[in-house]
Amino acid sequence: MRNLKVTEALPENTKRAFSELLYTQPNFLIGNNQLPQIHFYLFDYTTKVGVGHIGFSLEEGTAFSPYRAPFGGFTLAHDLTSTEITFFIFEVLRKLKEQGVNSIQMKLAPDCYFNNTQLLKENLVHAGFDLVEQLEYQAIHITNQVFEAGLASMEVRKLKKCKEAGFMFSRLPKHKLADVFDFVKNQRQKKGYEFSMDWPQMKLAQKLNAEAYIPFIVKDGERIIAATIGILASDKVLYNFSPAHHPEYDQLSPVVLLTEGLYDFCRAKELNYLDLGTSYLSGKVNEGLKQFKSHLGGQSFLSYSFRKAVS
Repeated sequence: MRNLKVTEALPENTKRAFSELLYTQPNFLIGNNQLPQIHFYLFDYTTKVGVGHIGFSLEEGTAFSPYRAPFGGFTLAHDLTSTEITFFIFEVLRKLKEQGVNSIQMKLAPDCYFNNTQLLKENLVHAGFDLVEQLEYQAIHITNQVFEAGLASMEVRKLKKCKEAGFMFSRLPKHKLADVFDFVKNQRQKKGYEFSMDWPQMKLAQKLNAEAYIPFIVKDGERIIAATIGILASDKVLYNFSPAHHPEYDQLSPVVLLTEGLYDFCRAKELNYLDLGTSYLSGKVNEGLKQFKSHLGGQSFLSYSFRKAVS
């Protein structure tokens, strides 16, 4: 095993060999909740490189990762061995116990985010964590192929019609986030869907993580007909947080053109995946929504939730 140590902070300007997850970062947690937070980093003292991280919010003896976000948990350098991962887990458990923590709740990012999620899962079970839930996400793998190559024939036709109609995709400047937020929230509420954030929460999240929240739209002339908020959930994945379109355009499905624009953005930024999220409504998979995401090129990935009593 490498010369590893678990610390609550890394030395300033330390290189990080792991892909950072937005939802476990200190700035995100400040805006996410008012709870105390604690961070643990796996540091290689020989190379002076950070090779792992986990951030928790603490409430009444329970450590949450995340407390109120899609996912959190461990982020690990891709070349960590099973022994090194085990060391990290047990050191975190020991340090949490010293902090008076008596239980842990953790939800890992979908396994498209990191290439060692299955190994991490095995080591968490070995360390006494109980697997309490697994959720299916869908994501589009970003490749050198054009977006259309991964589409079902029906969606190819819709994309062609959107372009023939002259609809235009664009990324808006950050100060336009409020306009996109209002559009998306209104369209989703018309369909009876709940929206997980209000504007003050989104505004604070953007203020604390200025580059992570990106507004995207599709316009018919000067009219916004589809929009989403893209979230850079990691430095390798864009999360398509809230796509929505105006119901007058149901037949043309401008969300397909919107998704093409997001795919091209990911290619330009050299990201690995476009995360389309889950397809659950009231705790059950909405088969129509799941099929639509599959037609867009979405592949299925799993996110695992764990609990453990710290003793």
